[in-house]
Amino acid sequence: MTGEEIRTAINLQLDNDTQFIKWWRKENDFVDYELIDKFLGRLEEGQTFSGFELLDLDQMLEVMQRWPSVRVTLEHRTHGDFIHWEHQEHGRATVEELPYSAASLMHIFDRETRGDTIQ
Repeated sequence: MTGEEIRTAINLQLDNDTQFIKWWRKENDFVDYELIDKFLGRLEEGQTFSGFELLDLDQMLEVMQRWPSVRVTLEHRTHGDFIHWEHQEHGRATVEELPYSAASLMHIFDRETRGDTIQ
């Protein structure tokens, strides 16, 4: 699937709930996750992909909760939903509470993966 083909397929499947894309290359050597807008913004026509899947907030949270190293939980509160994230910061156990949003999930994803892709 070329860059232009994946762009067309995304546009056909896109709805108001989907904010993330899980994609993989023909070589199937890794899987990556990105915000759809960021992915489309850097997509080039000549790139090739083996496949993709669009995800909403809940699906992306579930992906992250399946990773053994990531400790995230969703908390429903009267003033909104928050992500409770336990992680190591400079060798110390740290807890952050972030709004339940696509930006927050990508922040956690990027920090946990350190910019690497998932094998």
